[in-house]
Amino acid sequence: MDFNLNEETVLMKDSAQRFLQKKCPSSLVRELIKDEVGYSKDIWKEMTELGWLGFIHKEKYGGFDGSFFDLFILFEQIGRVLLPSPFLCSTVLSGLIIDEAGNEKQKDEYLRPIIEGEKIFTTALLDENGRYDANDPKIEAAKTRDNAYVVNGTRLLVPYAHVADGIIVCANVKDSKAGGSTLFINERNADGQEKTPLDTMSVEKSFAVDFKNVKLPAESIVGAPGKGERYLSKILPKATILKCGEMLGGMERVVEMTVEYVKQRHQFDRPLGSLQVIQHYCADMATDLESARLITCQAASLLSENIPCEKEISMAKAWCNEAYRKATWTAQQVHGGMGFTEEYDLHLFYKHAKASELAFESSWFHRSKVADAMGI
Repeated sequence: MDFNLNEETVLMKDSAQRFLQKKCPSSLVRELIKDEVGYSKDIWKEMTELGWLGFIHKEKYGGFDGSFFDLFILFEQIGRVLLPSPFLCSTVLSGLIIDEAGNEKQKDEYLRPIIEGEKIFTTALLDENGRYDANDPKIEAAKTRDNAYVVNGTRLLVPYAHVADGIIVCANVKDSKAGGSTLFINERNADGQEKTPLDTMSVEKSFAVDFKNVKLPAESIVGAPGKGERYLSKILPKATILKCGEMLGGMERVVEMTVEYVKQRHQFDRPLGSLQVIQHYCADMATDLESARLITCQAASLLSENIPCEKEISMAKAWCNEAYRKATWTAQQVHGGMGFTEEYDLHLFYKHAKASELAFESSWFHRSKVADAMGI
């Protein structure tokens, strides 16, 4: 399989890299982590003008009908600078859910403003144990006599819930005729939502959202009742590979930082990089990086061509989880004490590696899926 980028993709990649390097230095990342909003509204506006938010969406809703593989390359560049933004949860996850399952009214009312950057959406898909439970959601939606639904339950690690105009939640509808896993849109003004900020290692803002007798009209259902898991099974693999692309970009930057350091740092009157053990450390990091690049590019390419690739996606996520964590751990060993300090950028990537490892399921989960695909 040929993973050489075509001319248009190379131009897009170079343009995105220049833009992000200029607009998102590590100093800004630190500011946004501490900021209450958690992302730069100016950068978000510029991303909209560049067409990033509508990259893979249909032209009829304001998108560009772009390639999923090119979006994967874009997320790789985002991972290099650790840009905090609701891009993944709003444009990708929420946007693709509405595009896949929503009706035309919902697409006009929600999808178009998401693509145009006027609205931010997020998803509440993790239960109180931090696991995806779309097959049997612990959060429940009870149907009322006036054909509405009352939602009760808790969702964890909901990104950017505090600024979201809408939250898509997968709830268990208690109805013998049309019940089960169902997607709902909870708008910002819905009564009964309590959002509690969580202190996490991620660069993005995360919240616990408690739904206490949140009453939603039947029109807030996205897609057919009872089909929530089926819709999510089409969307979550794409978000998983984009997260792998983000991890790949972060890993690439960690290797670059380490190589630059061992060339400049002198110990015992010679460059640190002249020591054989340091060379072997760097070689191992580079090997893991290129392995991650090949395995994630393969999965992204197959997804872009709509070729079934469930096994390849799980292989990529399991590999990137451990390769990224190992790369940041090795880099900190090579850098010594300074690699652990908050003044040095490496600690940001170390935290990002761990947070990304737990996002969209762990290595254990994905290894199990690979084994299942092998018939073991």
